[in-house]
Amino acid sequence: MARKSRKNLEHEVIQESMHYHTGIYARLSVEDTLSEGRSIENQILIGRRFIEEQKDLIFVESYIDNGQTGTHFNRPAFLRLMEDVEAGRIQCIVVKDFSRFGRNYLKVGEYLENIFPSKNVRFISINDYFDSNVKGKQDDFIVPLKSILHDSYAKDISKKVSTSIDVKKRNGIFMSGKPPYGYIRSKTHPYHLVIQREQAVVIEKIYRWRLEGVGVSIIADRLNDMRIPTWSKLYLKQSGKTNKSLWHGSTITNILRNPCYLGCLVERKTEKVLYKGSVTKVIPEEEWNVIEHTHEPIIPPEIFFQVQTIMNQRGEIIDSENWDIPTSF
Repeated sequence: MARKSRKNLEHEVIQESMHYHTGIYARLSVEDTLSEGRSIENQILIGRRFIEEQKDLIFVESYIDNGQTGTHFNRPAFLRLMEDVEAGRIQCIVVKDFSRFGRNYLKVGEYLENIFPSKNVRFISINDYFDSNVKGKQDDFIVPLKSILHDSYAKDISKKVSTSIDVKKRNGIFMSGKPPYGYIRSKTHPYHLVIQREQAVVIEKIYRWRLEGVGVSIIADRLNDMRIPTWSKLYLKQSGKTNKSLWHGSTITNILRNPCYLGCLVERKTEKVLYKGSVTKVIPEEEWNVIEHTHEPIIPPEIFFQVQTIMNQRGEIIDSENWDIPTSF
């Protein structure tokens, strides 16, 4: 960075005699981890060096959001920074560049044009040669332009990440956090599902009982009476925690409607819009993609479809937003 530009900033500062208690804000998102020059350490180093060169800035603290997206401002360190702004502890915020502050250009503009001025907070973006205390006509053009570019970059990254995930799902790779009841992750291939025999026996009982005409609520009561643990109980037990969750009719319905037990994965039930902060978009059922033969089935096709016929006749509808299965189903 040219020192001449920094000196020009210093000479053009409106409130020369005031000293600003200054916080450095640094952010690193998941997609930035492989980018050179964007490390948290590098951002802090650049900020500290800049502050040391300014006569009117006094360093107070660094606020670090590591692994946080720039598409929204609901970040732990940023929220703490704003609390300190409200308390009067911080009067100036320094960032390496606009992209570290945020990638949603509408929200960035709101902070720079409305929120910070209303709180008498000075904002400095070092690599962009921007200081809110410096008045220049170019600022009215440069800030919105750079913010739009950062927002476009975030959308592009979101599209690439989503496309990559979709390709993996279509290839039968299990991408979600928790396997459905009856399956566990393979120890040799963690993105592949294998049957958990003890739980699979429970799944087989549920399907057999439904074929015999037993209602879903009664099936749930039977499992509770038999003290068979739910998925939540099993999962939390692994973490050393206790859970008193019970089986419910809706849980049984979801299991009976789940094509995972046929050895299939269902892709594109929902879609995360990453550049909007992981907002979930619901995909219509007719647009779902069923990938067959991705893992060993627990239930034979003839039994599965007999159960579907019974449930369709009785109007038993799946609670698709609460399947006890991965979020991609």
